[in-house]
Amino acid sequence: MASLRVRHRKDGTTYYAVLYRHGGRQSSYSFEDFAEASKFCGLVDKFGPDNALSTLKDASSAATTVQEWVEHYITHLTGVEPETVGRYRAYLRNDIGPFLGEIRLGSITSDHVRLWLNNMGESDIDGWQPSAKTIRNKHGFLAGALNSAVPQHIAKNPCDGIRLPRWTRPEIVFLNPEQFDRLLSAVTEPWRPLVEFLVASGCRWGEATALQPTHVNRSEGTINIVQAWKSGAGAYRLGPPKTEKSKRTINVPASVLGKLDFRQEFLFMNRAGGPVRSHGFIRRVWAPAVHRAWPSVGEVDQPVTDPAAEFLRPRIHDLRHTAASWMIQRGVVLPVVRDHLGHDSIQTTVDLYGHLDRRSMATAADALGDALRDGRG
Repeated sequence: MASLRVRHRKDGTTYYAVLYRHGGRQSSYSFEDFAEASKFCGLVDKFGPDNALSTLKDASSAATTVQEWVEHYITHLTGVEPETVGRYRAYLRNDIGPFLGEIRLGSITSDHVRLWLNNMGESDIDGWQPSAKTIRNKHGFLAGALNSAVPQHIAKNPCDGIRLPRWTRPEIVFLNPEQFDRLLSAVTEPWRPLVEFLVASGCRWGEATALQPTHVNRSEGTINIVQAWKSGAGAYRLGPPKTEKSKRTINVPASVLGKLDFRQEFLFMNRAGGPVRSHGFIRRVWAPAVHRAWPSVGEVDQPVTDPAAEFLRPRIHDLRHTAASWMIQRGVVLPVVRDHLGHDSIQTTVDLYGHLDRRSMATAADALGDALRDGRG
């Protein structure tokens, strides 16, 4: 641990000394300015004396700090949605700034970045820690910001070549029709039309809850998906769907559309008369319904008491996956599934659901068998 001491010269002037141990010996570094001394003291504690001392070199030619550069980078981003900008500012405010912000841009090293990543991976006082995916996202943002400083301000990106924690995609839950019916029966009555609509349409949550009566053609049985809820900076707003391909027109069974309320501003609204939000819905409706349907699973975020029931803890997004699986199992080809779900690329559809398309695989095997028979005359 470093310590800061106030010292006085013989002529009565004041200076500030930061004391620390380096190479097993007591060392110190003096400053005329208290703020600079405090900053250096904090850097020694965070990164060790070697890294802290490196930030003092060539200070005049690299006065911009990491905090200032990342702020500049965010401010000058183009073509980025407001909620994304809000998320980046939160990264800077909550993660990057407190740990790396005071380091001069020209002095930041891979060691600084590694220590920052390790610090993020530690549990807080309540035992919470970010997921590997979250850490990778924040590292990726910092890497992009620092990459914009190469080569004019820094010779190379200190984020390059750093080993990141592994992220495993959450296990997808595909409910069969009987399992979905069991879940739907456990949902409280006012919310069943929404849950049934999610699985019948395959819509993303933000798309479904942004639907308005004007988006539905009841005589044709179609829905135009042209907007979705976006969140950021503590607020919600309506914006375009996830990607350009997500703007689409899909067919939904008439039996499902017939249960919807077309008298309100949105097709799905909460009891207070506002749009439905995922956090409240999960806490008050979804998680209790999952527990009622499969009591051995336990409450949300609690350990599963029956290992065999692990797969029966579906998330809301798994209704979208379930919709895809039902279409594929009934012979709908993957390009049509792609268009229905609004995937940007067929590769996304293949990666997620290609293993379910056994009918196409069987057709391929039959074609190869026919070719073998033709060759034998």
